[in-house]
Amino acid sequence: MSAAAGRIHAGRGLAADTALWTGAGIVALAAHLGAAAWLLSEPPVIAADAAPPAAIMIDLAELPEAVRTEMNEISPDQETSELVTPAEEQQAPEEVPPQEMAEPEPEPVEPEPVAEPAETDMEDVVEAEPQTAVPLPLARPRPPEPPKEVAKRPDRPKPPVKQRQQSQAPTPQRVEAQAQVTESARNAARQNASGVSSASPARWQSRLMAHLERRKRYPPGAKSRGETGIVYVRFSLDETGNVLSVSLARSSGFPELDSEVLSLVRRASPVPAPPPGAQRTITAPVRFNTR
Repeated sequence: MSAAAGRIHAGRGLAADTALWTGAGIVALAAHLGAAAWLLSEPPVIAADAAPPAAIMIDLAELPEAVRTEMNEISPDQETSELVTPAEEQQAPEEVPPQEMAEPEPEPVEPEPVAEPAETDMEDVVEAEPQTAVPLPLARPRPPEPPKEVAKRPDRPKPPVKQRQQSQAPTPQRVEAQAQVTESARNAARQNASGVSSASPARWQSRLMAHLERRKRYPPGAKSRGETGIVYVRFSLDETGNVLSVSLARSSGFPELDSEVLSLVRRASPVPAPPPGAQRTITAPVRFNTR
């Protein structure tokens, strides 16, 4: 009986191991099938230059065979126990080797042909380009300065036209005052002339010549050419010393010097008034020298 019980216990252990290995194979197979299904559901990655990926091979480990213990010696008790062995122990389940699932190879995607750039002769292009002159940037004109505001003075009210005409019209009082001023000026000039000339005619002539000498001008052209000489000029005076007429009495031989003497007499008028009874037509010498 003990041998039969050991055989029964060994058969149960073998069945448990077989069931365990079978379940593990089924779980592994389901995991691989799930992974293969997930990979198939992903869109394939298109690579232009890459080769198609290699197929993935899955190797599953074979289930270990149950070790059969052969009994060399069988007792009569064991023969009777063989009749009592359940049908499950007599018919051991056949081991089904898992089939390898080969993943389908993805179809190779042909890369799109890249358009080759048209070959152009760069030398011809460079020669064909016309040389254009680059215009220089023009200087920007400066913005005009804002005009300065000048404070305008308020315009004074203009007087009426009638008042202006009245103010401009000479009044009798004003005309009489102007006449008195003119008469007094004449009297003063006469008194001065009589006082100056009362000394002597000779003194008056010396003062006359000094008066002309102070206003004499040497022409620059005649001076640069070295022209010298004496010009005699004749002129007439009135009683107050105003020049009435002038003429050339004797020439120096140089027209520029002669012209300067005539201008001198006209420019010097009025001259000191002649004394009473003195001759009013005078001939005076005017000398030009480079000293």
